[in-house]
Amino acid sequence: MLQATLTNERAEHKRATANRIKKIIAVALGAVIALSFFFPYIRFVFKDSVYALSGLQLATVRGMRVAGPQMSGLVTIPLLTRIAVIAGVALALLGIVLLLLRKPVLAGTAYILAGITPLIVLITTSNIQTAVTSLNISEISVQYLWPFLGTLFLGIISAVLCLWTQGTERLAESIFKVASCVSVGSVVVITIYILVTGAPAIAQIGLGEFLFGREWAASSEKFGILALILSSIAGTAGAILLGVPIGILTAVFLSETARPGVAKLVRPAVELLAGIPSVIYGFFGMLVIVPAIRTFPPFQGNTTGDSLLAAILILAIMVLPTIVNVSETALHAVPISYREASLALGATPTTTIFKVTIPAAKSGILAGVILGVGRAIGETMAVIMVAGNVPNMPSLLGPVRFLTTGIAMEMSYSSGLHRQALFAIGLVLFVFIMIVNISFTYISKKGVQMDAE
Repeated sequence: MLQATLTNERAEHKRATANRIKKIIAVALGAVIALSFFFPYIRFVFKDSVYALSGLQLATVRGMRVAGPQMSGLVTIPLLTRIAVIAGVALALLGIVLLLLRKPVLAGTAYILAGITPLIVLITTSNIQTAVTSLNISEISVQYLWPFLGTLFLGIISAVLCLWTQGTERLAESIFKVASCVSVGSVVVITIYILVTGAPAIAQIGLGEFLFGREWAASSEKFGILALILSSIAGTAGAILLGVPIGILTAVFLSETARPGVAKLVRPAVELLAGIPSVIYGFFGMLVIVPAIRTFPPFQGNTTGDSLLAAILILAIMVLPTIVNVSETALHAVPISYREASLALGATPTTTIFKVTIPAAKSGILAGVILGVGRAIGETMAVIMVAGNVPNMPSLLGPVRFLTTGIAMEMSYSSGLHRQALFAIGLVLFVFIMIVNISFTYISKKGVQMDAE
């Protein structure tokens, strides 16, 4: 009994000593993060001009004077960059204080937030590159120095040490929570970035002119994207109209009626479609679908082949594996008792499939359709190769340009308002995808509620 008590006391003393060491290391790392505020944090190289700015300078200086071949100007530091740098130091100091007050969980949270701030700096400094590009300076590089990397990695290490003092189980639980928050945080960061970079262009051009303008001509500073929006909607709708029925029926075949030997041939073929790179689809469309449309007797002489129809056909093929795989999984999840009950009441196998199995799996099938819509809306490379890439109003046999292809084709040489307008297109595309996802989710939940009633 006495021996067991002594053993427990030694283990407890050892654990307390280890926790004390972890806290000391965490406090020291937090102090390093705070001190790094006064050392060179980031280096900008604009042709012959070099600016190595510390965190303090990023937070306080007005901007950097940059001279281009034809003009010069003051490149300001984005507000979010200033806030992120200051927040990194403030949160590190807060973590030290909370750790000294014996609140390791809150201290770990502060350290994690401090470690995230360099990522915000990384995102927002692209605005500086855009501003410098508008001065006709193409030789631009941004170098992130050790305080930047130190804040990122030391913040995470300090957080782990703080949470580790609460035991391995608490550490594992916290890691799981952080992992679950990464997806939500990613959406938030992307949303903020798209808003910050795209909203100024919309405000300068005018919301009505930008969304409903019929002409896109960057050289004349005319940035109307109505043709791009309608082309994207038409292409996505056409691909879904063709791809969804084929995809669902293929899933039904694999799940309900196919013989095992046949299913073993069809299923790998569908999975192979999902693994084919977009550029290969684009080559196929360019060398097969486009010539076929151009030489098809009813269309001959009326189209060059690069058209909205070609984009619809290639997108319809590309969304198939997503819809088939998700729908088949949903159909397999339907209990066998549903089928047996339907057959026992005298329904035929076909009636059972369309009246029982598919309705029971409709939430999963709808999820597959949502993913297919996302694939169709966001596809770029294949569409570039078959659509013609002319910002015309949508015509089935005419060349068109989608929102995604407009960004991809012009981003490399854009600058100033033109570049901001491309970010604004990204904002419109982002909002469009969010509306589609929210609408499908609402429809799915509404259908589940009606079934429950």
